[in-house]
Amino acid sequence: MSGHEKREAYLLLSLVQARAGASIVRGLGDADPRILLEEPLERLRERIELNEKTAGILEEIRHGFDAGEVVAALEEGGARVVTLADEGYPERLRRVPDPPPALFVRGREIPEAPSVAIVGSRKASAGALEAARELGEALAGRGVNVVSGLALGVDAAAHEGALEAPGTTVGVLGCGIDVVYPRKNRDLYRRVEEQGTILSEYFLGEPPLAWRFPARNRIIAGLADTVVVVEAPQRSGALITARHALDAGREVWAVPGPIGVPECRGSNRLISEGATPLWDVGEFVESVAPPSEEERRWHESLTENLWAVLPHREAAVLAGIGFTPCSVDQISRRSGVGLQEVVRVLPLLELKGYVRRDASGMLSRTGPVR
Repeated sequence: MSGHEKREAYLLLSLVQARAGASIVRGLGDADPRILLEEPLERLRERIELNEKTAGILEEIRHGFDAGEVVAALEEGGARVVTLADEGYPERLRRVPDPPPALFVRGREIPEAPSVAIVGSRKASAGALEAARELGEALAGRGVNVVSGLALGVDAAAHEGALEAPGTTVGVLGCGIDVVYPRKNRDLYRRVEEQGTILSEYFLGEPPLAWRFPARNRIIAGLADTVVVVEAPQRSGALITARHALDAGREVWAVPGPIGVPECRGSNRLISEGATPLWDVGEFVESVAPPSEEERRWHESLTENLWAVLPHREAAVLAGIGFTPCSVDQISRRSGVGLQEVVRVLPLLELKGYVRRDASGMLSRTGPVR
């Protein structure tokens, strides 16, 4: 079977699954996907699991199916397609239990870089939004791709942080690749498309039906090496993403929330069930994107010499600053120096060239002691 025919079969399969709301990939198993193009429906139902509804949709769509027309329509809409038969299909996603047969893509190529998914509540607290934005910016600043669902709340904050770094980010839709949902995120959709990647398993024009969002969460988990749940109630799509991540053998972290707060019960429960608690953004980022050997040498040089070349307070504050951007509060907590003293000392460290401040006010080290 040629790769071209296999690609057509997966493209057809994608259109069928989008209408049926059921996976056929699982039912195919090791069967040749070309049978979907050629086999009579009766024989097809003997070979793979197809309920009556799905079989009817398959017959209807393949009757007038023309892969060339589908690809042309995508190109006209500023999109493209990558299928399970293509080399460009993300390897992480290919290995999940139920990979989408095709991905419709806008923007840049799907990154192969280390990736972290950041998910959480649409009605997130101010603290959760700040944490998601800080995580997105810190990860992207280290070259880590940030994956999320382009929804309101935590998703949007994570994408915005990654864009500010600036870095790469992938938005996974639960609707057609050309459908902006929610409409409030129109500007964010455009920015992600320009600087990163937007993808969906749904063809042009497919509406944001409720069942499609839990389905898309397996893609978010499948594209990532690690999933972070920032804040989630007990019934949450973020928890579905975490379950998909565990099924695919990925790491799951969760940001601890206050005891008894309904919006945090789901994410706190994840921790009680074995998810790793994310206490510190800088430490987490350095665990998923460790400093390079050169940066480590800088750190060792700085650690050995800073107490000799800097006043005690400045050296203590600098010891609390890592390679990833961190806040003044984090520096105070890590260094053990009071917040007011940290605020007083930081301008001196910036002036001496040991610390840099980004556009959002986050701070990080610049290099070795001069």
